[in-house]
Amino acid sequence: MIHRKFCFRIFILLLLPILLGGCGLAKLASIQGESDLTVVESTLEGNLGTLERLAKLGNAGIIVKAARACSSYAGFFEDRMEEAEIAGDMETAEEMHAQALDYYQRAEGYAFKVLADSHIAFREPRTVEIPVFEKALKRVKKKQVEPLFWAAYAVGRGISLQKDDPMQVIDLVRVEKMMRRVLDLDETFYYGSAHLFYAVYYGDRSPTIGGNPEKAKEHIARVDEINDGKFLMSKYYLARYYAVPKQDAQLYKQALQEVLDAPSDIYPGEEAATSLAKSRSKRWLDQVDMLFDLEMEEGDAE
Repeated sequence: MIHRKFCFRIFILLLLPILLGGCGLAKLASIQGESDLTVVESTLEGNLGTLERLAKLGNAGIIVKAARACSSYAGFFEDRMEEAEIAGDMETAEEMHAQALDYYQRAEGYAFKVLADSHIAFREPRTVEIPVFEKALKRVKKKQVEPLFWAAYAVGRGISLQKDDPMQVIDLVRVEKMMRRVLDLDETFYYGSAHLFYAVYYGDRSPTIGGNPEKAKEHIARVDEINDGKFLMSKYYLARYYAVPKQDAQLYKQALQEVLDAPSDIYPGEEAATSLAKSRSKRWLDQVDMLFDLEMEEGDAE
């Protein structure tokens, strides 16, 4: 029986290139170039099951792809959660919140499964003592930046969805250390998104607990340098995590409008990221009255 299982496992692994070349998974691999977010979401939804089943076979590359796909899919639920909250539909918001959290937790599990090959501490990353966790991070090499980033990203987003749970928030220190290691190894990975983590880290907190909008701005500027200003999500982050804490409504509107006015092919091959930045910028530009005291600002101007 063991021999049969082993042979079947080898057989499937040999077939992986063929399976991944199939219509759906091939499209999943090139999804970054798709500008229609409905197509992006449906492609993720239609192929995640297959990808997760393949991930169970233990191929590290496939497992990392599953982590990334789960994180990307979770983002759509987060967007729907925000839309529902704005509309006052808290029942839908709670449902979307639960779905997003589920997929981030799945992504976290996949990413740490790959990292566990480099250090046993990553088998229990939430409970191991910080000094041991730091020692494990030092063992992570540049070739492992991808699972490290997606592990940190998934944990970070999960914490963001559970801000009222102090047992979750306490793990933010682990995320910060993981993202710092990503910056040390390859700050350009995934558009330089580790820098965007720090934009939120410094821009979404009060100065009394370590918030610093100017540091957030520095990290956002670095993302622009890495991508020659083509990665529009940086402008969205500038609006939300610098202009809002600085209460600069003019900059807020300007940054988001620049995203909306930019051509959809400003970053060739990365149309999905561009479309996502546009979608989020439109939603938050509509909330300017909620975030700023525009009457006071106009009075100050006079």
